[in-house]
Amino acid sequence: EQSQPVQSLGSGFIVDASGYILTNNHVIDGATVITVRLNDDSEYEATVIGVDEETDLAVIKIDVGRDLPIARMGNSDATTPGDWVLALGSPFGFERTLTAGIISAKGRDVPGGRQFQRFIQTDAAINPGNSGGPLVNMAGEVIGVNTAIVSNTQQFAGLGFAMPSNIAIDVYNQLVRGGRVTRGSIGITYDGNPDPALIRAFGLDHGVVVSSIYPGGPAEVAGFQPSDVITDIAGEAVSDGDSLLRVVAMQRVGESVPFTVYRSGQALTLNVVIADREVLFGDQTAAVEPPTESGDAETQTELGIRVQDITPQARSLPGGQNLRGVMIEAVEPGSEADDAGLARGMIISRIVAGPRNIEIASVADFAGAMQGLESGTTIAFMVLIRNSQTNDFVNQFLPMMVP
Repeated sequence: EQSQPVQSLGSGFIVDASGYILTNNHVIDGATVITVRLNDDSEYEATVIGVDEETDLAVIKIDVGRDLPIARMGNSDATTPGDWVLALGSPFGFERTLTAGIISAKGRDVPGGRQFQRFIQTDAAINPGNSGGPLVNMAGEVIGVNTAIVSNTQQFAGLGFAMPSNIAIDVYNQLVRGGRVTRGSIGITYDGNPDPALIRAFGLDHGVVVSSIYPGGPAEVAGFQPSDVITDIAGEAVSDGDSLLRVVAMQRVGESVPFTVYRSGQALTLNVVIADREVLFGDQTAAVEPPTESGDAETQTELGIRVQDITPQARSLPGGQNLRGVMIEAVEPGSEADDAGLARGMIISRIVAGPRNIEIASVADFAGAMQGLESGTTIAFMVLIRNSQTNDFVNQFLPMMVP
């Protein structure tokens, strides 16, 4: 059978008079020929300068032999929900279509979206063919790149999403200069959306708790430890995983950046040399794997949890010989521990309660850490969970309140 060529249509806008155009990566992905039709209906073949799959953005270029009019870029950070916006594009092939609406929200993620995609949500009509077109404010400035919709019918249902212009500008500059986008990383894992109770357990009002540290990575070299709480990066407050990811990713690779961390109630400044995220490591997902046999020593707490020594089966897994802590043997249904997400098979390696940051190596350590905790105190358990794909153990913090 012979394959047949297929045509698709998307939008874009000129950001440099010499012919550089910003659009979505999914508009041009897999194309053998890219043709750009300007407002005067003239057509030019385009070349790809670079793409960034993480933000679904792409830069292409046409050679016209003259300066072209450009779209003015605006400041997406200055927009607020309720602002009026216009979406431009070619929905269903109807070129130069303009729709109006308001900004519904900022910082949205969408089902199936990537880690660095945080969109402006709008109810301006966006349909197939709008992708890559500009979302502009009432001053005619581009404050977003129309990228996605959420709809059961794959047509406009009042939920349109645009990549903010400030992100698009940074991606564009990197693609034009070097053909690829580099993002900083320090080599840690953390809970991207932690329970606020977790931060209160550390005696703080904001921050992100370090779960684990990549061996040999910048964080380990700088002296980070699991259960450190990052509160500020280069003077900018960090309130959640999204803000930490954004600030770190925007740092220049190779630059030394000061991090403010809290460890056992004390503030420390750790200088970290930023690494290239793509080179350093990828993400991991954790899954619970319960044990199939019991140990000897065990203890029960008011939290509804019973622990025991780490089983030989767990120690036989990759990395298991170095495990320290106690294994959860049982969790009482409906208890504080159950509500917090603790489950049979998890390994508790650390308990945090304000300035108390206690490493757990035995059942006796666990029992001692539980003594003296007042009712109403928020505490956090650092648990090790086996990754079912790699058999490695990964860290996670789970907060709860002492009944």
